[in-house]
Amino acid sequence: MSFANKSKQEVLELNSKQEITKKLQDEALENISIRRFASAEELREVLKESEVPTRGMYYNDIEELATDSAQSENVKSSTRAINDYDTKNDDTLDYSKTNNQVENVDEADIVKTDGKYIYYTQNSRVYIVDSEDLSLKSTIKESHFSPSQIFINGDKLVVFGISYGDIDMIVTTETSEETDAIVKEEIDTIPRTKTLARIYDISNKENPEFKREISIDGYYQDARMIENNIYFITQCDLYLYKALNELQDSEILPTYRDSSVSEERKIIAATDIAYFENSQSHSYSLVAGFNVNSNEQVNIETFFGAGQNIYVSENNMYIVSRNYTNFWTTEDSTIYKFQLKNAKIVAIADCKVDGYVNNQFSIDEYEGNLRVATTSMNANFLEDEYEAKYVSHLTIFNEKLERIGSIENLVEDEEIYSVRFMGKVGYIVTFRQIDPLWVIDLSDPTNPVIKGELEIPGYSSYLHPYDETHIIGIGYNVKDNGYGGVTRDTMKISMFDVSDLENPKEIFHISFGSKYMYSNIGYEHKALFFKKSDNLIGFPVNWYDRVNKTGLILYRVDLENNRFEEILDLVQKGYGYVQRALYIENHIYALYGDRILKYDLNTFEEINRLDLSKDY
Repeated sequence: MSFANKSKQEVLELNSKQEITKKLQDEALENISIRRFASAEELREVLKESEVPTRGMYYNDIEELATDSAQSENVKSSTRAINDYDTKNDDTLDYSKTNNQVENVDEADIVKTDGKYIYYTQNSRVYIVDSEDLSLKSTIKESHFSPSQIFINGDKLVVFGISYGDIDMIVTTETSEETDAIVKEEIDTIPRTKTLARIYDISNKENPEFKREISIDGYYQDARMIENNIYFITQCDLYLYKALNELQDSEILPTYRDSSVSEERKIIAATDIAYFENSQSHSYSLVAGFNVNSNEQVNIETFFGAGQNIYVSENNMYIVSRNYTNFWTTEDSTIYKFQLKNAKIVAIADCKVDGYVNNQFSIDEYEGNLRVATTSMNANFLEDEYEAKYVSHLTIFNEKLERIGSIENLVEDEEIYSVRFMGKVGYIVTFRQIDPLWVIDLSDPTNPVIKGELEIPGYSSYLHPYDETHIIGIGYNVKDNGYGGVTRDTMKISMFDVSDLENPKEIFHISFGSKYMYSNIGYEHKALFFKKSDNLIGFPVNWYDRVNKTGLILYRVDLENNRFEEILDLVQKGYGYVQRALYIENHIYALYGDRILKYDLNTFEEINRLDLSKDY
């Protein structure tokens, strides 16, 4: 039922629910010293102080950015991936799950499988492929829409992406007055990029049926699924194409549309926008929540001021905003905590932490406490020489984000490269010339203690738990650069024995490739292939060695003989890049852009392949 067809009583009930929710959200914001703008005029004053960039009309820029985003992978607790919300699937099947950071919190990705079908977004399309014979069952392609990541929930497919041609001329604002009038305002539409969440019924794999679309201003940042509730975040940058005083309110306010309620866009009023005090961002952050199995209106919290990193536990979302003293120095970061419940988002606490976080793995919630690993940076130019000084920290906060424990100076002159929290133990890799692996006892959150340190050449940019007493580090070797420093060399994988916290050991490692080898595993953990039952671990690589080589580096972990057994059958010559690899039962699938290759997991011989380029 469209909004226009709703009865007066339904409109009253909807408005009442929205007003109650907003009141609760406002009270929560006041408790953590965040407030909403009192008026559009106050928003304008903040925009003046923030020195929002001014630029010309940017229709072409939007298409270029949207295309770039479609071609990228939109990267941007302590447990490894063990997620499956699809209770309709055959639980006896053994197949890949996304390498999620937190158990029971699914992360959107470019590929998902339910053990029978592969759902894969590439080339501005979403493909549904039968994993048995690699037959293409259907292709979802929408005009002016570039898909980037997906979720699977039973017979529902949720597709996130950017719309660069979605232009609406009517914006609806609702009132809760006695008349319950619907006021329509004709506006000059601003060509903002919009993030879409499109929901399809895929019970018939050959004929996916579109059910709902949620469209929100801004670029897609990230998404999580907790049971049937989905939360996604956009960042809406403000680039003013004329003087601020010449712009209407509708031209500086974000908008959204939820097709389950109305086909018309709605302006988010200034009085519904919360304000991060002293924010150095020129953006809005919009956090949206909805239940994939209901048509209740999407819940949206809007903030002026964007965060750079996002961490989500089963009950809470944390947004980290980096604060700069000047362009070269990070003094501290602000962490905002939001409660997630039934697709609603409520702010409940905030705090400051020294320095900045490396990525989402620098943050972890455990038994109600938040652990955060950060690096402080102070950079200076001394005559013609650039000097950067780093100090690494670990800070622990309670549920109210009150500081209860810390290691103020974990190490000086080294930057944090990777972090992994595993229950009551934290592992932190810092680097400058060598790679210290720090082992920290967090059993007493008020008194974290450094238990052990291991120094080895190179560094690990990603840490992955192997079992309770072993952790794998993936990164690079380094070599002298001839100027007193080091430069990146070949890649390597290390196996660390952490059974004795005071004496961590690198029990074996393997080096491979050349200084020209590249992998996205250092910044995209979802690129990891891991099958613990067969002791297999791998990730995409690309490098040049007289000819271009690309493929999936795959190793069998052999703890008995202390080695990584290398499997090279999946490395090929030629251009392209492996996006992901996954397994279903005794088969492994490598996704090479517009190709899907199927291999036998025992012999690693190629069985079949699907060329998706024939579809466009």
